[in-house]
Amino acid sequence: MGNQMDSKISKKSSHLTKVNQYISIGASDAVGIGTSNPSKDGWVPKFASLISAEQTINLGRSGSTLNDAIEQQLPRVLDQKPNVITIWLAVNDFNQQVYDRSILTSYTSDLNDMLSQLRAKFGLDTRILVGNIPDLSKVHIYTSLGIPKLLLTLQVKRWNDAIKKIVKKNRCDLVDLHSHWKELGDHPEYVSFDGFHPSSDGYQRLAQVFYQQYCK
Repeated sequence: MGNQMDSKISKKSSHLTKVNQYISIGASDAVGIGTSNPSKDGWVPKFASLISAEQTINLGRSGSTLNDAIEQQLPRVLDQKPNVITIWLAVNDFNQQVYDRSILTSYTSDLNDMLSQLRAKFGLDTRILVGNIPDLSKVHIYTSLGIPKLLLTLQVKRWNDAIKKIVKKNRCDLVDLHSHWKELGDHPEYVSFDGFHPSSDGYQRLAQVFYQQYCK
C-alpha cells in the first residue's frame, strides 16, 4: 500500500514549488519517538523526502505543548526562510485538560498567536500545514484508562472544530488527521509498542496524509 501511495503522490509533485527549506514544529511525534531509527523512520524525514526538501530543520521536542513551542521553537523559525512549515501540536495540550478544563481557551489563543506571527513574517508564499487531533478513541492507551469512547470523541471534535477555525482564519492548510486516522482500527500496526506513539508504518502514513494536503 505504501509504495503504491508513494508512486501516485510523487506524480503530482512536478507542479509544486521547489522547497529550499522545510521546518517542523512539534513534539515527540516530530522527534520520531516510537521507532528504532527516528532520524529515518519518523514522519518528518519521510515528509521531507516526499517534498524533496533541500534542507530540513526539525525543531520537535518531546513533551512540548503549544505554549512551550511558542517560547522555544517559534523564535528559531522566525530567523529562517522556510518554504514549508508543518505544525502538529495538539495532543499534549489535549491531555492537559484532565487537570485544567479551560485549557482549550488558552490553546486556541496560542495557536492564533503562532499562526498570525508566521503569516506576518512570511506572507502567503510559505505553506503552513497544521495537523489536528487524530481519532483518539482508536488509541489503546486512552481506552485502557477507562475513558468512555463517546466522551473522548466529543472532546476531540470540540478541539478540532476550534483548530479548524483558527487555521482557516490565518489562511493555513488544515491536515485532517482525524478523518484519516479512522482507518487505525484496520491497521493496528500504525501504533508503536508503547500504545501511544505511531510506529514506523504509522509515521509513513502520517507523512502521506500531510503530503496529500500539500499537493492540493
